[in-house]
Amino acid sequence: REAKATRSGNARIHGMTSVTCASIVYAATQARFALSSSSVFSRTDTATDSERFYNSLLELLEDPDEIVEVNALIIWWNRWVYLLL
Repeated sequence: REAKATRSGNARIHGMTSVTCASIVYAATQARFALSSSSVFSRTDTATDSERFYNSLLELLEDPDEIVEVNALIIWWNRWVYLLL
């Protein structure tokens, strides 16, 4: 039997009830860092340039021309993320 966490996750602590563009981009930025060879996360690291990655991806997801695809993406993430909570 797996041990349960003793405190609520960040989503619950911050009252999140659905995925946002910013939360998707944050998760993508963290995944990108985890897959990189960098040993320390820094938003201004020249190798990963996490700040630029985050801002570029957020700008794409907030582009009005992408609203149909972004809404479908958010619906998909909400189904899977909140199913697991």
